Amino acid sequence: MSTIEDPGVVREAPHLAELQGSDPVGVVDEDRARGVLLGLAVGNLLGLPVEGASRSSIRRSYPDGVTEINAKERDRPMDDDLAQAVELAEALAHDPDPIDGFADRLVRWRSENGRGIGIMTSTVIDYLEVGLGAPGAAQALWREYGSPETQPNGALMRCAPVALRHALDPGKLIEQTAATCAVTHFAPGAQWSCIVVNAAIAMLLRGQSVSREDLTFAAAQDGAPAELIAWTLAIPDAIEERIAEERVSGHTYLCMQAALWGLDADATLEEALIRIVSAGGDTDTNAAVAGAVLGARYGASAIPERWLECVPERRRIAAATTALRMVDSAPLRHAPPP
Repeated sequence: MSTIEDPGVVREAPHLAELQGSDPVGVVDEDRARGVLLGLAVGNLLGLPVEGASRSSIRRSYPDGVTEINAKERDRPMDDDLAQAVELAEALAHDPDPIDGFADRLVRWRSENGRGIGIMTSTVIDYLEVGLGAPGAAQALWREYGSPETQPNGALMRCAPVALRHALDPGKLIEQTAATCAVTHFAPGAQWSCIVVNAAIAMLLRGQSVSREDLTFAAAQDGAPAELIAWTLAIPDAIEERIAEERVSGHTYLCMQAALWGLDADATLEEALIRIVSAGGDTDTNAAVAGAVLGARYGASAIPERWLECVPERRRIAAATTALRMVDSAPLRHAPPP
């Protein structure tokens, strides 16, 4: 049974698809498209030095907030958030079967790099290596240990390339988002958090206005978990307070909140990422996913050059972004972000 055929993998979300609209000859803004993976990259890197730290400890070490990326990151292996996103992008762009291709790429990535890999992802890769395949490996782990508390953000951190690949095809975006999520994270909450965030990114890429309320209502109509709906309805303006108070820092719903907050936050891309990272917790992943959304909202041109200079393998990231767009031959338009 393929991933997409598995009954535990979300295959459609018609109300979310309708919200995005269908326009196969539409256009995707080039600056915003480049901003998705670069925004993810700088968010990931900005949060790395304080990953797992509390807001109070961060304040003691960084009174003005975490504002800089370590320049040494340019020459280091990619951290897992960025590395897995790039591996997924390349699988979507180049592999005949992107699901099996991505699974194979994860196995190879762990053996060659594996920097920052999460416990759940590493365990699923163990299962992949002994032949369980996708989604069997992730499903086996979920059936044994799954609960509302064990829905980590390891798939959400890397899901944005699917929005780049299928920005003009909402149905395919939803199907592929869930299928690639389920390669390592089978939990319904993990799948749906990826779907909601990718729907938002795709709408931003097409220049559409995005309402959190509309996303929430559509997801509820499509059968998203009640817990996810509750979390989407509880996103405050002071996102740093919400992040700091949550005891389960690596939960996919909290990361989703940080990302959706970025849709209409009264802040620049730089200001928003500094606020998210300085809140503590799973700083690199919260900022990576928010960075992808903010990159789609503001474009690559809004990312500080001093941050971009610290991103490793920028040519590879640029090539992956271009390859994703060329697969659909989706036209790009040159327009400044709002």
